[in-house]
Amino acid sequence: MHNQQRYAQSQMIQDQLIKMTQAWALRRPFAAEQARQLREQALLLNHAHYLEQIPIYQQLAQEEGLGELSSIEPIKQHLMSTDDLFKSYPARWLDEGEFGQMNRWLSQIHHRRLDVDVTDVHTIDAWLQCLERIDVKLVYSSGTSGAFSFVPRDSQNWALTKRFNTCYLLPLLAYAKLGARWQQQAIAAATRLLAPDQFAAVIQKMSGARHFDGVFLDFQNGRTGMQSIGRELGPLFRRRYFLYPTELTATALRVLSRGARTEEERQQLATLQADTIGQKAQNFARIVDQMQQATAAGQQIFIFGAPFQCKELCEYMAQTNQTLTLKPGSLVLFGGGWKSFQGEKIAREALVALLAQSFGLPLERIIEGYSMTEANVFMVRCDQGRFHIPPMLEPVIFDEALSPVTGKALHGGFGFLDPLAIAYPGFIITGDVVRLIDGECACGLTGPAITEIGRAQNREIKGCAGVMASMRA
Repeated sequence: MHNQQRYAQSQMIQDQLIKMTQAWALRRPFAAEQARQLREQALLLNHAHYLEQIPIYQQLAQEEGLGELSSIEPIKQHLMSTDDLFKSYPARWLDEGEFGQMNRWLSQIHHRRLDVDVTDVHTIDAWLQCLERIDVKLVYSSGTSGAFSFVPRDSQNWALTKRFNTCYLLPLLAYAKLGARWQQQAIAAATRLLAPDQFAAVIQKMSGARHFDGVFLDFQNGRTGMQSIGRELGPLFRRRYFLYPTELTATALRVLSRGARTEEERQQLATLQADTIGQKAQNFARIVDQMQQATAAGQQIFIFGAPFQCKELCEYMAQTNQTLTLKPGSLVLFGGGWKSFQGEKIAREALVALLAQSFGLPLERIIEGYSMTEANVFMVRCDQGRFHIPPMLEPVIFDEALSPVTGKALHGGFGFLDPLAIAYPGFIITGDVVRLIDGECACGLTGPAITEIGRAQNREIKGCAGVMASMRA
């Protein structure tokens, strides 16, 4: 099958899965078995695409003696890769500026060969900009070791990701958490009447996002997973404010995580610390003032950040004897690393209580999400404490030997097969250990859901939010 024909067929299947996911999110009758069959068709199309276009996947399939498939079970057994795939290059290539070698490595995990001149490229950030000119949009994350994971999407892959999450998250949140009654009814009607592309096109107007000002507890510019979310969400709002109105460069983040090794790197680290730690009180004072002004102007506020960033904001409010009752309808969305500056675990209940007290928010307006740089699907924690997995994603649980296990109540390594991953292999075993249950939830949703999340032994704490949390005055 020609690649464009395969893509068109995949999109038709994805459209059907989006409509089913919207019904699932709104607790309407949902054909779970039909969704499973459609999801399998989409994943088998991805498998065929990877076999043709992605060298590292071709090599793995050849080693396993696998070609065309009629079931996804062999994929689960033999063709899933750990997320180490995305950092499987020698670190010295970054240190020594070997970006031609980095291009060749990236071409092994991307669905097209990357031919771009990097003769005059000497930094990670210049390399990332160079790739963007040929429509390779790298998102990266960094663990505590300083090793970057690079996930290579392109504009087509980003469009698929944005379309799905727009079409699914708004009905999911509108059902129980967001919007006036008339908005909830309008959204529910739109999911019935509109195709996914039409729904996504009108959603900004229907969602009333222009009545919100966005507050992002992160850097204004950068390419980490958290910053990518901010970049995608930012244009929806009337105005957007950033805790750090600067850029977090890949170079500075790498120095932060692994330590400075040269005088130039020491200067970069000093500048980063001066812009963040050194301006900590001023940054929080500015962001609180912006929220106060927006609230006085009648705007609702959307706050997005990692748990430790939300905690720091609340602590600043308490230290300066401030409270701010946000306009009804405002909300907080947090997700990512749970480590604070001091390294201790932040109790979720304590954080939610702090946010509710600091900003006068009801508990249902404080929302927690779960995802990762390698995934294209964002999961939301329901009021029963479950991160529900939408029908677009195929979850897999692995035992210690990395063999998939089945059942209705499982504990083990978390993996997934992602139909939306077109530009890179989306059959991934993560470094997270989870408890997964399958069945009905008191919130009204059905199917698999994650109730506990931790890191596997000997796997570093991952995520740039966790690395940023290592900075402390």
